[in-house]
Amino acid sequence: MSVPVLLVIALLLAGCGKFFVSTTTTTTTTTGSGTGNYIYVANATTGTVAGFSLSTSGLAVTSGSAYSLGVAPSSIATTPNGAFTYVASLAGAVYGYSVGTGGALTLLNGGSAVISEISPNAIAVDATGKWLVAVDLTPTAYLFQINTSTGLLTQAGSIPLDAGTPNAITFTPADTLAYVSLGTGGVDILTFNSTSGSLGKTNLILSPKSTNNADYGLAVDPESKYLFVTETGLNAVRAFSIASTGGLSELSGSPYATGLGPVAVLVDSTGSYVYVANRTDGTISAFTLSTAGALTKVSGSPFTTGTEPSGLAEDTTDAYLEVANAGGSPDLQVFSIGSGTGVLTSFATATTGTDPTGALAVVSAK
Repeated sequence: MSVPVLLVIALLLAGCGKFFVSTTTTTTTTTGSGTGNYIYVANATTGTVAGFSLSTSGLAVTSGSAYSLGVAPSSIATTPNGAFTYVASLAGAVYGYSVGTGGALTLLNGGSAVISEISPNAIAVDATGKWLVAVDLTPTAYLFQINTSTGLLTQAGSIPLDAGTPNAITFTPADTLAYVSLGTGGVDILTFNSTSGSLGKTNLILSPKSTNNADYGLAVDPESKYLFVTETGLNAVRAFSIASTGGLSELSGSPYATGLGPVAVLVDSTGSYVYVANRTDGTISAFTLSTAGALTKVSGSPFTTGTEPSGLAEDTTDAYLEVANAGGSPDLQVFSIGSGTGVLTSFATATTGTDPTGALAVVSAK
């Protein structure tokens, strides 16, 4: 999950390219062998990636973490099988890592970027793990084929996007559509074919409710029926039904109020809950998701996070929600997800390097 480019730039200024692309908090900092349930956090200020294994005992730092990137990351993504993790940078590159024993990361391509001469603000990997899309500020979407043996990338095409600032991209789980949020430009709607590896324009675009609003976070439910979009100005999450063409129809009851500055949204793997990270007020808004796409606030929502929550991920056991806090206090926060309730209970926290790290995005890997 990426955060908006303006927020990344703000982190860099605070010190915190182009073509070719009961609540008890437990902190565990000991190094372990890992459990096969790994978390990786992209740190904008320190130019590193921090790795952790997650178990019912807490968090353990992976061997060699934090991994130096040398440039400020803007986004992070992992393949569904957990074999490879990719990190994008506005400095003009995408780097790749293989995930080894205990979750340790090793740079691919001899330590050189796997893609250069583009400056992606967001990247995402499709459901098959064979394709990666990167979006930059030109604005353009670039499609790359992933070598599933080596993790290296080969460019497979590019398409221009509509006007705006690309800051997030998501595929439908059915792998037939992709959506790109463009800030004040709204949301671009793209077609995708994972068999042939083609990405195309639909000439459809979702506009914000008002010209002063901006769309950031994107998430689709597991059945590819609904798209959720966080929109600042509204301080809300909007809910849409998805047509076979990719077209969007806003559902009755939408938008749903969140906290201030909603920037990231996640639908859990069961399709039961929707979580929104509210960067400005440091909270997570939690909702239950009905079969008709309606949202109902979870008891106790919103839940308090660290400062400036910017990235969300669900662990591979589907039992925990992970939060990257760009402002720290803490850098990484893990909540347990209440079975049948969606209630978040603080479970573990960790620093992701020498603070301030600017932890802006988080992913999970097997």
